Amino acid sequence: MTTPSETLRLKVLAAASAHPAPLRASRLLPSLSLAGLSAATMWAIFQLVGGASRTAGRPFLTGIWLMAGTGALAALASWLTLPPRRSMLSRPRGFLWAVIVGVPVLVGAWLGLWHSAYPDPFIRLGYLCFALTVGTAPWPFLVLRAASARLDPRHPRLDGATLGTASGAWAAVVVEAWCPLAAPAHVAVGHVLPLVCLALAGALLGSRLHREGVTLQARR
Repeated sequence: MTTPSETLRLKVLAAASAHPAPLRASRLLPSLSLAGLSAATMWAIFQLVGGASRTAGRPFLTGIWLMAGTGALAALASWLTLPPRRSMLSRPRGFLWAVIVGVPVLVGAWLGLWHSAYPDPFIRLGYLCFALTVGTAPWPFLVLRAASARLDPRHPRLDGATLGTASGAWAAVVVEAWCPLAAPAHVAVGHVLPLVCLALAGALLGSRLHREGVTLQARR
C-alpha cells in the first residue's frame, strides 16, 4: 500500500477543519421546534379527516392499547434509526434491517391481535388508511432526518429506508387514532403496505440525498 503524500494529508485536514461536525447541543432546539411543528401539522391533518369521531364503534380502552403499542414501537424504531450518542455513523446493519422488516410485521401482528376483541363497525379495504399514513409520514421523516444530522456514507439507501419506516410508524399512531378496523385484509392494505412503500421511498431518497451531498462537497 502506498502512503498518502504530505500535501494530500494537509488538504484532508484542512477540509475537515472547514466543515466540522455539528454539535448535538446545537441541533437540540431546532429539532425540538421541528418536532413541535410536525406534531401540530399531523394533528391538523387528523382533525381535517374527521378526528377521533370515526372510531366511535371501537371500545375506548382497546383504542388506547392499540395507540400505546404502536407508539412504543415507533419510539423504539426511532431510537434504532438515529445514530448512537457518541457516533455520527448509523447503528449496525442488523439493527437497521430489524426496523425495516420488523416494524411492518409487528404493526400487522399488533393490530391483528385485537381483531377478535370487538366487531369491526364497518368494512373498508384500507385505501384511506394507506393515504393517511403516507400523507402524515413526511413530517416525522423531516424530524428524524434533522436529528440524524447526515446519512451514513456506508449504506445511505439502508439509512433512508430505516428513516422512512420509522416515520411510517409514527404516522401509524395517528392512523390508529382514526381507524377502528382490524380485519386482516384491511390491516394488510391500509396499515402494513404503506410502511413497505415508505421504506422503499426512503431508500430512494437516501440514495439521492447522499449523491447530492457528495456532489456539493466536491464543488467546494
